[in-house]
Amino acid sequence: MNRRTNVSVGMGGTLVVIVFVVLCLMIFAALSFTTAYSDLKLSNKAQEITADYYYIHGKAEEKLAEISEVLHGLDAVGDKTAIFRKLSHIDGVQVDEENSKVSYESTGQKNQKISVTLNIVYEDRVYYEIESWNLSNIELPVYEDQIIELWEGIE
Repeated sequence: MNRRTNVSVGMGGTLVVIVFVVLCLMIFAALSFTTAYSDLKLSNKAQEITADYYYIHGKAEEKLAEISEVLHGLDAVGDKTAIFRKLSHIDGVQVDEENSKVSYESTGQKNQKISVTLNIVYEDRVYYEIESWNLSNIELPVYEDQIIELWEGIE
């Protein structure tokens, strides 16, 4: 006797494969959404920090223009103390007459500041040279060491 059995997977096997494929697609969709959302938050943060940088850079350039106007208004090299007295009247400018330096800071709202130091040069005319133009954080974040005991051992 020759028995032939017609065994088929039937509807159950196909349904399991379809459910598995749909589940995989939903997991990949959720991962894609999560990644896109974190990228959006990161790009918004970068945009805010960049906008703040250009704002404080503009303020630092304006302060430099004020200093340049004061120095440009002086025709010849005169009394050093008079020059530094005029420079000290500019708001936010610190004067170091002994070393012929002028410094100021421009602060932003996103924990950034630009610190500028200028050398005042006396030759046939009075002008400045930029010694430093540094971007830095106002406050550095404090990272405390946390020791977490996962296993205390056997007593």
